[in-house]
Amino acid sequence: MIRIRQAVYEDIPRIMKFIDEHWKRGHIMGNDRTMFEFQHVRDKEVFYLIAEDDSDGRIYGSMGYIPMMEQEWPCMSTVMIQALNNPENRMLGEEMARYFEANMQCFNLFSVGIEKRYARTILTLGGSIRKLNHYYRLGKKRQFKIAGINHYNVLPIKKDGISLIPLETADDFEQQVNKESLYANYPRKSLQYIRHRYYSHPYYTYKIWGLQGRDGIKSAIAAREEEIHDAKVLRIVDFFGRDEDLALAGNEIDRILTEEDYEYIDFYCYGIADSILKDGGFSLRDETDKNIIPNYFDPFVLKNIEIYFYTWFLPDIHVYRGFGDQDRPNHTINHKKEN
Repeated sequence: MIRIRQAVYEDIPRIMKFIDEHWKRGHIMGNDRTMFEFQHVRDKEVFYLIAEDDSDGRIYGSMGYIPMMEQEWPCMSTVMIQALNNPENRMLGEEMARYFEANMQCFNLFSVGIEKRYARTILTLGGSIRKLNHYYRLGKKRQFKIAGINHYNVLPIKKDGISLIPLETADDFEQQVNKESLYANYPRKSLQYIRHRYYSHPYYTYKIWGLQGRDGIKSAIAAREEEIHDAKVLRIVDFFGRDEDLALAGNEIDRILTEEDYEYIDFYCYGIADSILKDGGFSLRDETDKNIIPNYFDPFVLKNIEIYFYTWFLPDIHVYRGFGDQDRPNHTINHKKEN
């Protein structure tokens, strides 16, 4: 009989083998124990479900997840849901989702980067599907090596009032960012989550800025560089705090574009008003835009990519590319980040 259960620490080698054999050969989550534990383990607690055969222990399905708060009933992101065909349970993926809903004490569930083939199952379970909006601001370049620019589209900056202050350590973040405004948007992400996710990544180095106005630092952004073709871009992957601060940050965004010689800065997001981002100088890359702002860098693909997500329910939510596993290496990196 196939039984769904919470994974334990001793299951990790079997889960990684299952990923390597049935998700994709060579995938980082099936071959890099450091990355697996960074994403799915805290104090030997493993954030994974497995579906296994009671008789021989064979794994037929797995579902990873990531809590965003260290508290009871947190919001969670699910990742890498995989279920094999089997004669006993033809709806194993759906059954794992139902098990999660019934047993995991989760306040709300998100999954960013879902495939369209799962849409029917998600809707059957009562979830909602939405698309992240893709915004970008171009640098002052005569030639673009990464983006495919057919129309130089740069909106005028009409507002000012925010300075971007580097928050180089997790202690800087905790000491300088206003805690009440940090939790202004839903879902909330704890300081422990931010410290681990963006300051303790084993391979990636994130740039974190506080958005400082007259009343202090009430917001922050997390971003990461991508470099290819002797050029580089900056990708905002997460935001914390007051949406309206972004409307006043356009001049600072331009300063960073110039100082760091970025081709562009982009931002996949859901929940922030279009008017706020346009006031901040960001253009919306939609189906009418002739420009190509790539999403895939590992390997690099010169193509516009739409990112969809699902959620159990839709309060006033904010969703970003940094949720779940959308911003992580796809292949094992030979060196770890220097701390």
